[in-house]
Amino acid sequence: MSTAVAPPLLRGERLALRPMTFDDLPHLMRWGSDPEFRRYQWAREPGRFEEDDARRWIERMSRPGDSACWIIEYAGRAVGFANYRNYHPKGRSAEIGIGIGEPGLWGKHLGREALGVLVRYLFDELQLHRIGLSVVGFNDRAIWMYKALGFEVEGIERDGVGTDDGFVDDVKMGLVAGRKRPDFDPRPATLEGAHVRLVPLRMEHAPALFEAGDEDDIWLFVQPRPRGVDGYARYIRWALDQAIVGQQLPFAVIRKRDGVLVGTTRYAHIDPPNRTLEIGYTFYGKGARRTPVNTESKLLLLRHAFETLGANRVWLQTDKRNEPSQNAIARLGAQKEAELRNERVLPDGRLRTSVVFGITRDDWPSVQTRLLSYLER
Repeated sequence: MSTAVAPPLLRGERLALRPMTFDDLPHLMRWGSDPEFRRYQWAREPGRFEEDDARRWIERMSRPGDSACWIIEYAGRAVGFANYRNYHPKGRSAEIGIGIGEPGLWGKHLGREALGVLVRYLFDELQLHRIGLSVVGFNDRAIWMYKALGFEVEGIERDGVGTDDGFVDDVKMGLVAGRKRPDFDPRPATLEGAHVRLVPLRMEHAPALFEAGDEDDIWLFVQPRPRGVDGYARYIRWALDQAIVGQQLPFAVIRKRDGVLVGTTRYAHIDPPNRTLEIGYTFYGKGARRTPVNTESKLLLLRHAFETLGANRVWLQTDKRNEPSQNAIARLGAQKEAELRNERVLPDGRLRTSVVFGITRDDWPSVQTRLLSYLER
């Protein structure tokens, strides 16, 4: 491994990574003082990132043979940083970090491109075998960015990061040279039809989801019921925590004619080796029930599962007492397969019997025809 003080200039399609110097202190101080950046990058409360802080950071990330840091340049200006550190020669491994310091540029995939440039350099030029990283558990966008580049969640260190406001989880991720990622790997996507758009569920959807879901009928057979906006925020956070470990993939359901969030649905019980998943945790507000919303949402989810992801089986389940839900699932063309007696303990202590329906890859063409015919009506 090279021990040169200055790392090389690295180029991507839209951006470049140039070696960071102490001339970049003002950039680092400005980014480190931005409340949103501080929260998502370092889990810190609002505050100032002073010159001494920035200088120590650069010194820590510029140790020959151990670490190196770059400025990310885009459209002729500095917009963020990238680094590696904690190089271990015997294991040919290192930890990395990356941050776009301009919140206005978040969502433009600049971090993803810069990450790809850095990963190629570390694997191809420095001949690393493993790249690791840590990310705070509530930084869902960063976690999915890393997953998109092939990083896998290796564990969650509960309350692993101390903040001024308590403790938060620390997600540990890794990328190993030559390690094949699962073929069946559902990741956030936007699914769009004529009536609805399914978008990745986010924490900022909590107020709108409360407006859509705060109805007695929705929670008659589902426990526990979220209470208030904070309750729906916890509901979303749990779904996103399940997404981190690859168990679920939640969506917000947006009605296209007015852009209103009318409900939510998700993939659950994701089983990569067997290429199966469940569609569940679905609810819609009154104004969206008995409209094309549910039919098209199911069509989009099933089509994505079978035709894009390559699922072998998709299943759905509901409480045996919930006859309207059973009828709605059967109407899709799903086959009733079993009743799982006393399958779960509900929060009020009762035992639930779940009715399970399934759609296989062979069933999908006829189910798709059926759903399209409903929408044509």
